[in-house]
Amino acid sequence: MSRQMNILLVEDNSLDAMMVQRALAKIASNAVTTRAEDGVEALEIINSGELSGPFFVLLDINMPRMNGHEFLKEFRATGAASDSVVFMFTTSDSSQDIAKAYRQRANGYIVKPHNREDMNKKMSTLQGFWSICEPPLPPV
Repeated sequence: MSRQMNILLVEDNSLDAMMVQRALAKIASNAVTTRAEDGVEALEIINSGELSGPFFVLLDINMPRMNGHEFLKEFRATGAASDSVVFMFTTSDSSQDIAKAYRQRANGYIVKPHNREDMNKKMSTLQGFWSICEPPLPPV
């Protein structure tokens, strides 16, 4: 049985968000994408319960109010994070950013592509990961 792909896109750049959404429309047309423009808004969305789990978080690092590292640290400190997969999705290829993301239990680190073809490939890979991995079961 195919599960609907749920994505929380935490991205302040509208052009980057549009590229992700266009690629997903081609690769996983039934994917549901919810966008937050920074970590504060992302936590508000998660805490409101409006986002059904399990879900992917695609997380930019450089954002106003609460950056990606700050969000990840706070998110992983909550019980709600256990059934979510977080991928840093950023322009930074800094070894310090990569190491910090994994120390904060990011599930992966993806450097944003610069063109449509590469974006489609990366979104296709994420969709493949989503379709073959079993999510955690709800408590009985």
